[in-house]
Amino acid sequence: MTRWRSRHWASGSYIDLVLTAVFMQILFFTTAIWVGTKGNTFYEQNLEEVLFALRMQLGLGWMMCLIAGIGFSVLPLIYDVQGFDKSLMRTFIALNICGQAIITAGIISNDIDLFESLATIGITLLCTSLVSLWSPAMTIFRQKTTLDSNSLGPFSYALGAFLPILGVVTSLAWVLRDKYSSSLSLSEDLIFELVMPLFAASVIISHFNRRLEWEIIKPNKIGKIFAIYLVLLFLALISDPLHEGGDLSERVNAIIQCLPYIFIFLMLNPRQIVGKIRERMPHNKLILASVFWLPFVGISASMEAFGYVETTPAMMSYHRWILIFGVAFQCLWGFVSYLHDDHKKISIHVRKTQWLIFSSMNIATSITVFAMYTSWESGSAIEKYPRIGIAFFALSYILILIYWVKETFFSLDDWHKVPMFYEKYLAHPEQGSGFVPNED
Repeated sequence: MTRWRSRHWASGSYIDLVLTAVFMQILFFTTAIWVGTKGNTFYEQNLEEVLFALRMQLGLGWMMCLIAGIGFSVLPLIYDVQGFDKSLMRTFIALNICGQAIITAGIISNDIDLFESLATIGITLLCTSLVSLWSPAMTIFRQKTTLDSNSLGPFSYALGAFLPILGVVTSLAWVLRDKYSSSLSLSEDLIFELVMPLFAASVIISHFNRRLEWEIIKPNKIGKIFAIYLVLLFLALISDPLHEGGDLSERVNAIIQCLPYIFIFLMLNPRQIVGKIRERMPHNKLILASVFWLPFVGISASMEAFGYVETTPAMMSYHRWILIFGVAFQCLWGFVSYLHDDHKKISIHVRKTQWLIFSSMNIATSITVFAMYTSWESGSAIEKYPRIGIAFFALSYILILIYWVKETFFSLDDWHKVPMFYEKYLAHPEQGSGFVPNED
């Protein structure tokens, strides 16, 4: 007699987290519009705290839901371990949704005391959601010698360990912001300049190296590339403070800011990617586009370090705009949509590109680059073009919402628990991941 526990549910759990991300990104955008159009003395006097809270909705909120959705669904399959506890996923979603909603309530309250109280609760909930991922992160880390280390290496098993630490650091940064004036900017930099670039690179490599098996990076080089990329990102993180303290020249700082993105772009082997495209090899267009925005992230970071371009106090830097929406936003949504087609077991040769979503995202990013060029040419901050870009980003949010509502509630396609391609990682594909037969 064979006894086993099926944790098959986890391979399709991305649906819950994707729907959470879809609706919460609309909430984020609505809150951002509120701040941008209802500007008053409250926002002007508390701009740093309001923007930090808003950006936590972005970085630790709905974008983290996409990352968690990929992790909950794919990692148990490729490491052939039992799916993560369902109650953990529900807890993560509840904490994430409540955290974002409470932050929004605080921002639109127009009351500083109420805002600080609600923002503290909301940020704490978001950080707690990350800390709750410690157990599954360690489960994957302990499996680092399995088959997937050949195609993705530490880009797969190491990144989850950053998330609980990030949650603790972010929470401390908010609590200690009055004592340490730079704590909020440091926390933002850790999220958007270190963790997000690592996850974006991981998703891109996962798509081309693992899913499509193009081997854009040789397996024996994965670990070295990860280590160098991590070091370069860390150097870029500390070079600005060193420059401001007079310990680093402007030129050296600008070069360091540019290096991580040029390095990872070259390591992704764009020549081979273009060659595969010329051979008409199937791939996801959103992930492809995200690769070729990477050099623009590096160039814009260097231009900002030189002081060639300017933004208004309420705007993010241009390189961060391009990194978040041109690279991370596209590759995450692209990966999730490709995974969804895998679950429907649609041949990769007949899959359709969502051209309206693709166009709106890349037009918006192109407008951001043009705004940066205009700022460089004029020597002043530009507001007109970024607003047009934001309108196109808003359009992409709405189109993504429509697509996933249609796919979730109105699709007539068959949906399978174990997606195509990933069966090869399982010792017992019919029983799902983590199956261990025991003979009585």
